[in-house]
Amino acid sequence: MSTHFPFGANENTQQFALDFSRRLPVSAQIGMKQADDAADDRWKREADAAIREVALTHQYFTADQVVAELDRNQFHWTTHNQSALGPRLKEVSKTLMWMEATNGFKRSERPQSHGNLLRVWRSLIYQPRLGTKQ
Repeated sequence: MSTHFPFGANENTQQFALDFSRRLPVSAQIGMKQADDAADDRWKREADAAIREVALTHQYFTADQVVAELDRNQFHWTTHNQSALGPRLKEVSKTLMWMEATNGFKRSERPQSHGNLLRVWRSLIYQPRLGTKQ
């Protein structure tokens, strides 16, 4: 008996779970999944490290601070679709639990983002630096 798997999937393909809670349209979830799947694994590791550094040093942050950290470190790996950072943030919050999503959003300050709305994240590993004003 043959098993049919839609969209070219097979029994070794990890199932992508859609969230129907209406927080994010299904089309956006599919786009995030595609951007994450296409991102270079080495870039993902560097993005994870940048997310960790920002979560350690910022109580609240957006993707803008993560991009600034990647730029500061002159990261070596790139991905063809910069929107892959959104799925990375979501995945890191879910699996590594370095931060949690808030209900807040902020307009991006990076000109190339054209003022897109960015989720505000709350760090769960924030460590204020001694001797600095907070």
